[in-house]
Amino acid sequence: MSERENNPVDPVEEPLAATDEAEVDTTVPEPAAVEDVDHASFEEDLDDDVWADDEPAGPSIVGRMGAEAAGTFILVFMGVGAALYNSILGWGTLGVAFGFALGVIIAAIVFGGISGAHLNPAVTIGVWLGGRFPGRDVAPYVLAQVVGAAAAGGVLYGLRLTNPLYDNLGTATEFMATGANGYGEFSPTNFDWLAGGIVEIIIAALLVAVVLSVTSVVNKAGAIAAPYAIGLTVGFLVMIAIPFTNGALNPARATGIALYSGIDAIQQLWLFWLAPIIGAAIAGLLFRAFGPEEDLIIIERVETIEVMEK
Repeated sequence: MSERENNPVDPVEEPLAATDEAEVDTTVPEPAAVEDVDHASFEEDLDDDVWADDEPAGPSIVGRMGAEAAGTFILVFMGVGAALYNSILGWGTLGVAFGFALGVIIAAIVFGGISGAHLNPAVTIGVWLGGRFPGRDVAPYVLAQVVGAAAAGGVLYGLRLTNPLYDNLGTATEFMATGANGYGEFSPTNFDWLAGGIVEIIIAALLVAVVLSVTSVVNKAGAIAAPYAIGLTVGFLVMIAIPFTNGALNPARATGIALYSGIDAIQQLWLFWLAPIIGAAIAGLLFRAFGPEEDLIIIERVETIEVMEK
């Protein structure tokens, strides 16, 4: 028997035994040190533009637009509907305020979990400037709100056409004009555009301040109380503004009714976009500068940075 037969070699071990030990790299790579992470670069990447590219969790933008349109429809249908029939049924300004308040409460309860129930372009712009809403969604929300308000105005206009008993009070357009916003001769008590604009700026700022406060993450009870707090705020702010402008507060509400109220209401519509947006911008920027820092976006960023550090 040959020597090889007396000392058989495992065919698997033979090449390993023949391998030059210098060629085998047995070094285990060490994990990267935490200090090697460029935290400054990472934080720079967490700006609004990068976050805007990511699809948020929850309903799609189309679903949220639908919720905003439906919610604004409810607000305008109930609030302006109360205003239109106020002079006939004698509800008074409290009845109109209650219509707006209840409209907001219902819409917020039903759609708040879907879109946040802004129901108002001024609120959308205010919460965006306050750092609580992505800029990419501002235009879709505003469009949906105007569509919902215009739909509600169309329904109210169409309902008026079905009842000839109202013909002795004027045309359907004249009837709708009683619920439109205006200044000068179209103000309920003849306040000019400057006085009306100042009031609209103030009430829009107050509304956005309330919205940002009750929806802040540091306000634990805010989520439960938000629909009622915001609804009651809208109702009473509208009531205060009725003698000046018939209580706009909401550019979508003003537009949705002006479309059916004649050329005069449309010509004065600029004030009821400009003034509420100015007021909302003031409140949003002040909240961003001086309000609590623990808003949702900041918390998400901090948590993400902490995970990367670990």
